[in-house]
Amino acid sequence: MIKTGILLLLGCVILVTEGQRQLAQPDPRSCVNRVRHARRGNHNYFFSWEHPRTRNLEVDWLDARNICRRHCMDLVSMETPDENNFIKQRLANARIRYIWTSGRKCNFEGCNRRDQQPNLINGWFWSGSGVKIGPTNNRANGDWSHSGGAGRAQPDNREIGQGNDEACLSILNNFYGDGVKWHDVACQHLKPFVCEDSDELLNFVRSRNRGLRL
Repeated sequence: MIKTGILLLLGCVILVTEGQRQLAQPDPRSCVNRVRHARRGNHNYFFSWEHPRTRNLEVDWLDARNICRRHCMDLVSMETPDENNFIKQRLANARIRYIWTSGRKCNFEGCNRRDQQPNLINGWFWSGSGVKIGPTNNRANGDWSHSGGAGRAQPDNREIGQGNDEACLSILNNFYGDGVKWHDVACQHLKPFVCEDSDELLNFVRSRNRGLRL
């Protein structure tokens, strides 16, 4: 049986249908009124734990992404060491245990290209920007932890034996005594999140709402 529910947060409505969940479209009014906790370069950032309505909110990866997208943002993509350190410092200062990022492993239809295999090594990308993450067997690519729940270097896909493909990228705050590091995590886990302005969604809304100040 398919169940349908409504998730109401920050003034936006997201339709959630089990088995048929989709990416939310941006809402122009929500985009104009999006909360901006910090700005670096041309992008604004939203930290869920810093807003009264989401201070204690933990959601799965897709719900987190959809909350961001309704506001012309997406889950954060750490494409540079400087941005990565900025997000990690904010997380550490607030003593937040973990967060979602837009990092995703290509494990769905269309991900069978040879250059994406094996996907645990070559299949990672930032879904918020489309930028590919370098091969994970080169520790210079990204900020993957040297450890995890099974004591193995990340990403390790350790929950696959339980039927859970660890296909989403989370930052964990010294969860395994390893510092503030990247981990692959099953996408249905519940976590706080960080949103970042999406150039694609902002341009989409601008193109259909002339004169709107975003």
